[in-house]
Amino acid sequence: MLDIAWPELIVIGGVALVAIGPKDLPKVMRALGEWAAKARRMTRDIRSAFDQLSYETEIADKLKRHEQQQKPPPATPPITPESDHERPET
Repeated sequence: MLDIAWPELIVIGGVALVAIGPKDLPKVMRALGEWAAKARRMTRDIRSAFDQLSYETEIADKLKRHEQQQKPPPATPPITPESDHERPET
């Protein structure tokens, strides 16, 4: 995800410990954890909404194609041979 290795995490933790202090560090870490959980939840919800929309669109397209295949071809008038008495005389 972020490509952060363990040594980098240790350095970040050490800087945070010095900058924030040992007393407030657990509160800050908890707040960051809650924020990360919210971000993951929102991402999951958005992905789920897009997946649902994609599924509904795919089903609608399949239904439209199926209905088009089920339509009878346009009617053509029957071909009848002309009889001699129906022909106008020239």
